[in-house]
Amino acid sequence: MAEEEDREDKAEDSGFYEAYAGFARALRTWFIAYGIGGPVIFLTNEAASKTLLASGAARAVAYCFLLGVTLQILTAVLYKSAMWHLYMGELDPDKQSRQFYKASDWLTQQYWLEVLLDVGTLALFGWATVRTLNAFA
Repeated sequence: MAEEEDREDKAEDSGFYEAYAGFARALRTWFIAYGIGGPVIFLTNEAASKTLLASGAARAVAYCFLLGVTLQILTAVLYKSAMWHLYMGELDPDKQSRQFYKASDWLTQQYWLEVLLDVGTLALFGWATVRTLNAFA
């Protein structure tokens, strides 16, 4: 446990964590903005809406944007919850033996899951964007 705390202290002291947190926050913001902004264009622009509807891709595009935003919201809720349990464990070390704390600790060390959720979002938005561009080509 002491080795893990030393590793966390070193990671925060190195400045890399601050950079990671900034990039993660920026990426989530861009994903949410893109995922909401894309559909808003089609809801507020009649010509764009008609073109997308006529292409037959409107429903699939809408679902991809919705699923991408949903993935990002679920990611935020998942990691927010994990951070809360870790924080509570720091305040009360007795809570560190609880399953939620252990699961949260495990989750925050599984970077592959965070990347998988982001790549999933990127794939959904990318596919929706390509379908939209094809509708206008």
